Amino acid sequence: MPKLEQFEIKKYWQIFSGLKPIENKVNHDQVLPILYNSKLDSSVLNKIWFLADIDDDDNLDFEEFVICMRLIFDMVNKNISSVPDELPDWLVPGSKVNLIKERKKREQIENADLPPKKEIKVDWYMSPDDLNQYEKIYTSCSKLTDGTITFHELATNLSTKFFNISKTDLNKVWSLINPQNLPSIDRDPTFYFIHCLRQRNDLGAEIPASLPNSLAEVCNKKQVSYDLGSSQSSAKRKDQVNNMEKLRDNVPKSMTESSSNNDPGNDNNIKQKYASLTDDQIANMREQLEGLLKYKKSEKNQGGSKRSKPINIRSITDDLNNIEQQVEVLENYLNNKKHELQSLQAEIK
Repeated sequence: MPKLEQFEIKKYWQIFSGLKPIENKVNHDQVLPILYNSKLDSSVLNKIWFLADIDDDDNLDFEEFVICMRLIFDMVNKNISSVPDELPDWLVPGSKVNLIKERKKREQIENADLPPKKEIKVDWYMSPDDLNQYEKIYTSCSKLTDGTITFHELATNLSTKFFNISKTDLNKVWSLINPQNLPSIDRDPTFYFIHCLRQRNDLGAEIPASLPNSLAEVCNKKQVSYDLGSSQSSAKRKDQVNNMEKLRDNVPKSMTESSSNNDPGNDNNIKQKYASLTDDQIANMREQLEGLLKYKKSEKNQGGSKRSKPINIRSITDDLNNIEQQVEVLENYLNNKKHELQSLQAEIK
């Protein structure tokens, strides 16, 4: 770090005078445009201000302003890679030497009285108030056509709310909740992204190296697109067919046969067949059916405008009716199971 030159001091004086100091001092609001234009992280700027404000009065006289400006320029010009923990002797004004010594003594006494710091871990539980707050942030962000949000959009939004987080923190948490390195994320990972950064900002919580298993499943969930105009539409169609075949393998044959007719008397047989399925199987089947239903509806609405081959509309309509019936049966079965669970819990109590 090169020492101060006379021409630098003259330049800093011109800037200082232009800020219209009061009683030869400028406050944080007066210096804020300079801090903002530096494009440095808020955590870096906070540390620079702390070092420069030697007398701890939340204002900078000219000597302190010189320290602030020099550290900012050195960081911007990459003369230094990080802000020093202490001011170098050559940057300390002669009139402030005693104040620096007093500050060091005061910090030593305060640190001696403090208990050793415990590492604060991120608590992944989100209260209803947390969810409401994150929903507002999520709603305020600009989204892509598929409803997902980019890193740049989130980082820009959160930088105006969380002032104690750095770009490194943002990148670490993004990599944590976006292990697939997708260009954008949907609602659930967005909430965890905000939740983790909020605790980092407010509590100084350590960013974990990995997610709990339950959250990892949420953040690893693949985003499914049903865009028929995409170049991958044929591959997606194959995936839908494969999913339907897997679904049929999981469902008893008699049940699938019963779903193709409209006799209400078959509902009991269907429910009995579903009784052998686990909750995970039911959830998986429901997700697959809803996905295929969405695809079929989109396919029907698109008509034949983008296809060279004719489409059997009647076949698609029949498929839609069958899928809707199976989704309805699944929902009824799931509701019945929930009622049974509530009854059992009431008996236990």
